[in-house]
Amino acid sequence: MVNRQNNKVRNKIHIGSYTFDVILVILMIGISIIMIYPFINVIAISLSSSKMISMGVVTWWPKEFNFKGYEVVFGQNNVWIAYKNTIIYVIVGTAINLLLTSMIAYALMINDFVFRKPITIILLITMFFSGGTVPTYLAVQKFHMIDTLWALVLPNAVSAYNVFVYRAFYKGISSEIREAAMVDGASNFRILFKIYMPLSKALYATFGLFSAVAIWNNFFDALLYIKDSAKQPIQMILRQILFASGAAGGTFDGVNEMMQKGIINPKNVQYACIIATIGPILLVYPFIQRYFAQGVQIGAVKG
Repeated sequence: MVNRQNNKVRNKIHIGSYTFDVILVILMIGISIIMIYPFINVIAISLSSSKMISMGVVTWWPKEFNFKGYEVVFGQNNVWIAYKNTIIYVIVGTAINLLLTSMIAYALMINDFVFRKPITIILLITMFFSGGTVPTYLAVQKFHMIDTLWALVLPNAVSAYNVFVYRAFYKGISSEIREAAMVDGASNFRILFKIYMPLSKALYATFGLFSAVAIWNNFFDALLYIKDSAKQPIQMILRQILFASGAAGGTFDGVNEMMQKGIINPKNVQYACIIATIGPILLVYPFIQRYFAQGVQIGAVKG
C-alpha cells in the first residue's frame, strides 16, 4: 500500500516536472523568436530591393536581392581606415581596462595594504557622482589628448563596479596559493600575472567583451575629441552615412541620386550600417561564449 502511494507521488512529480519543462521550452522558444526576428528582419531589409521595402512585404527573407546598400557602406574609402582605427582602439582600450582593473582589485584584496580604505572610498564616490562632460573635456584638453588614441581609452579605463567584482573574484581564490608563492620569493606582480590571471579566464573574457563592445559602440567621445577624419572610428563614419541617407537632399557619394532613381531605399543603407556595426562583435562572441556564460554569474555568486 505504501509502495503504491509512493509510486503515485513519483508519477505526479514526474508529470509535473515534464509539464514544467514543456512550458519552459515553449516560453524560451517564444522569447528567442521575439529577440531573433528583429535581427533577421534587419538583414532581410538590407538585402531587399527598394520596391519591396516600400511595399512593406519584407519579413524573414530578402525580396529581390539588392546589395547596393552594402556597396554604398563598404565602397567608402575611409570605412576601412575607420575599421582599422576602431580595432586599434578596442584592443588597446580593452587591454588597459583589464590591466588597470586587475591591478587595483588585487591591491584592494590585500588586507594590510596601507591605502586600501582611501582608494575604496574614492572608488565608491565615483559610482554615485560623475565629473560630467565639460570637466572631462577640459581634462582631456589639458593633457593634450585631443585627436589621440588616449582620449578614447583613458577617461573610461577603470570602472569602480568592475574593480569590486574583480576583488570579490580574487578573494574566492585560496589565499594559501598567494602565501605559498610569496614564500617562494614571487613578487605581487608575478603572483597577479602568473597565478590570478590564469585562474580568472571567465572573468577576463566577460569583462573584456563588455569593454570591447563599449569602445566599439562609442561614438560620442569620438565626436568630442577626434577632429581628424583619418583617426575617426567606424561609428563616426557610419553615423555620417546614416545622416546622409536619411536627410532630404543629403548626398554621400551618390546616395541621394540612387535613392531618387529607386535603385536603393534609405533603409538599405541604414540597415547595412547596422550589420556593419554589430557584425564583427557577433563573429568574436562564439569564441569566448563558454567563458562568457561562466563570467556573467560572477557578480551574483561572489561576495
